Amino acid sequence: MKLCDEEWLPLSDKGFILLEPLNRPHFIDDAVLTGTPCTPYGLEKIEHLMPRLVDLKTISESDRELLQELYSDELKQVRPPFVCAWIESEMNADELTSFLAQVLVGTGNRRRLIWRFYDPRVLSLAYGVLNLKQRKVLFQDIKCWVFPWSTRWWSIELEVVGSHSSKSEGELWPDSGQWAILANSDLVHRTRSEVCAVRGLEAKDAPRIVRDIVNGMREAEANLKLSDSVQQSEYARLIVLFGDAFRFHSVLESLRPGLINGRLKWADFRDSVSEEELNRLTEGVRVHQSTTPSIAK
Repeated sequence: MKLCDEEWLPLSDKGFILLEPLNRPHFIDDAVLTGTPCTPYGLEKIEHLMPRLVDLKTISESDRELLQELYSDELKQVRPPFVCAWIESEMNADELTSFLAQVLVGTGNRRRLIWRFYDPRVLSLAYGVLNLKQRKVLFQDIKCWVFPWSTRWWSIELEVVGSHSSKSEGELWPDSGQWAILANSDLVHRTRSEVCAVRGLEAKDAPRIVRDIVNGMREAEANLKLSDSVQQSEYARLIVLFGDAFRFHSVLESLRPGLINGRLKWADFRDSVSEEELNRLTEGVRVHQSTTPSIAK
């Protein structure tokens, strides 16, 4: 997954656009940009909820103009993404539609689930969580997948591997540990947005921030025994923003045993030190580091 160097506007007659009908802007008529629904077998009754694939070779000129406008404006939107991806693939439209439908479904917690991996907010997290083999199965026969995330366009490029007919759920579907993270995609997305807004970070920093948030949530569960995902994300946000100033604050260290054994609530622990104080401590460390001379060897 890499940041696209320039604005990504490939909307001629090449490739496919993947749309999320659940996020369809209210001003777009249902009769336009219908695309082809990627509907898994047996879910025809909820076909209207499935992602839709638009073949750029076959759409009308009016649809192309509307799609171009939506595509160009997607990065400026605060709503959930409607234009989820531009895809280049060796598969034709029917094959790609069938393949995407197939990889939408799997088993999690002993239930059959639909996994909207194609949503940029989910995909940006999944790419770092899935292993290489899983990513290859998920993107097999796809040359390039470009998606909007964190105010920029990002691309996933993989060597074409195998045949899309050989996919098995065991090769692709997240395991229980991965699923525990991916189930909190929305929380991770919101936490990343908050961190980036506070720190004024650049788009290129977004994947690193996501990794730090995931690690922070794991740390909250392992070290503080926080099982609630919202509390884990709040802890991760504080760790990413303030680092060791929060992690090893003397007041919080004295309260940590009470939090772990359940005598102290997370909210009371979190609010024992103000963010203003944590920010002062963090800024103090940065100033010290920037003014400490390096020692030449």
